[in-house]
Amino acid sequence: MEEQQVGSQQIVDSLTVMNDSTSEVRTASHEMAEGNRLILEEIHNLQASTGVIKDSVTEMSDGAEEIGRTGKRLSDLSAKMRGAVKTIGNEIDQSEA
Repeated sequence: MEEQQVGSQQIVDSLTVMNDSTSEVRTASHEMAEGNRLILEEIHNLQASTGVIKDSVTEMSDGAEEIGRTGKRLSDLSAKMRGAVKTIGNEIDQSEA
């Protein structure tokens, strides 16, 4: 009978250890799940920020291209104006001669 009591106590002790281990695993699992949730949240924030940055870079690139085209048009217009001024100067010189 005493052996059964000892054996029963060993089983209870083992079940208690298993229960404690299960509780620790459950707690760690919840902590990991919360950590994963936070990581996913930050990934979504990073994706949103990346989209905003990409849009901004695209907008700046488009603006730089427009500035380049405008500069080219201004340069062409300036060349035409110099040509026109030169032509007018030549005509004035011819009329005075």
